[in-house]
Amino acid sequence: MSARPPFLSKDQSDMKHLLELPFRLIISPRQHDQDLRNREIVLKTLLAGTLLVSLLALVFLGAKILFAQQTFLEARFLAVVALVAFVGTLYVLSRVGWYKTASILLVFSYLLIAEIMVLLWGVNLPMGVLLFSLVLVLAGILLGPKYSLYTAGVIVVSLTVTVRLANTGVINPDLSWASKSPGITDVVGYSFVLGVIALVSWLFNLQMARSLHKAERAEAELLEQKALLEITVQKRTRELQTVQLEKIQQMYRFAELGQLSTAMMHDLANHLTSLTLNIENLQGEKRSKVLSGAKRSIRHIDEMVARVRDQLHGRSEMRLFNVATEIENMVCMLRHRGHSVNVQLNWQPLSDKKTLVCRGEPIRFRQMIANLITNGFDAYYEEAKPDERREVLVTASSEGQQIVITVNDWGRGIPRDERSKLFEPFHSTKQTGMGMGLFIVRQIVEDHFLGSVRIDNTQKHTAFVVRLPKAGE
Repeated sequence: MSARPPFLSKDQSDMKHLLELPFRLIISPRQHDQDLRNREIVLKTLLAGTLLVSLLALVFLGAKILFAQQTFLEARFLAVVALVAFVGTLYVLSRVGWYKTASILLVFSYLLIAEIMVLLWGVNLPMGVLLFSLVLVLAGILLGPKYSLYTAGVIVVSLTVTVRLANTGVINPDLSWASKSPGITDVVGYSFVLGVIALVSWLFNLQMARSLHKAERAEAELLEQKALLEITVQKRTRELQTVQLEKIQQMYRFAELGQLSTAMMHDLANHLTSLTLNIENLQGEKRSKVLSGAKRSIRHIDEMVARVRDQLHGRSEMRLFNVATEIENMVCMLRHRGHSVNVQLNWQPLSDKKTLVCRGEPIRFRQMIANLITNGFDAYYEEAKPDERREVLVTASSEGQQIVITVNDWGRGIPRDERSKLFEPFHSTKQTGMGMGLFIVRQIVEDHFLGSVRIDNTQKHTAFVVRLPKAGE
């Protein structure tokens, strides 16, 4: 049972179903294609109307024959009976699904009636011309546009043959009607044919308008669904992007953890070496200096471990710091290691240290400087050669809006073909090197401080140049 529309009361809904009942019982189409359904509705409406008028005429003629004793109407009564039988047959054919067969027979019957009329009364008979027009309209609406052309061709051939037969005397049409004045009978006949044409055209156009309205409504619903789908897709896309961003952030955290772990292992190795040397020197005379160096190394290790812990929790210590002060601390911390390999570590700061202020994490800066200085120590062979300059020189200067830090060594040097690969991960010019020191330096300088690091190819010795932006500039 179909649902009742919310804007109709129960009584109104029942009345609507009652009015629709004749349509469902008599005219409801059987075809599935919408275009064929429209044509089938027109055919069944026309047949049902013709059948109804024929039955009324049959009752009228029968009443006159029985009650008025007008026996001369018997021939007309039989003709109407034949018409009722013919139209009823066509209606049954359309109901059982033989829509096209019924349409062809209906068009052919009107064509046959028109042809008989022009054979009897000539091709100039107005009613014959109107019937041929009706045949063209029915063929185009019930069968399809191309059948209008076929039917027109048949009509032209039929009229040509009729005129030819009349001119040669084979047939003799009765043309006496041409001299008579038109009467009410002619008006009724014309009105009937024109009414059928108007009815067929109106029915077909009505069905086409309904189909067009349904198509427009379906298109509007489709556009609405499309808009909703686009909104849904955009929403799902944003959700996926959010999930992907979270995954990427997690992956970045893990990648950074791996990088920090590698950096910490590399840095710990340097400072543990310095701490070991400091502890060994406790046996010497300058214990207070040695203890201070050991404390600095331990404090640096503690700070580095704390920085790794903060980094894993997404915290960072971004603050202003003085580059010269941090370099001095690292030089003091690493000088003992330089002595262990017979290398002098020297530091030449700018006279005005106040201009060397940078923003970032000081612990990262110390890690970067420690790696460069340690790389300079490793550039010297284990045994010193006579008159060999064994020195690592760190300088800092100010150039415009940048702080320039240079770490020089005069050790074994770096071949020209190796210099382009120096900052790549796992690439080392030392047999025991891990290839991570200079890669970590570049990561810290570029990603954290937004600076640059390069090797100065204009110098004969090895010189790493770091440029950092000044704070507040």
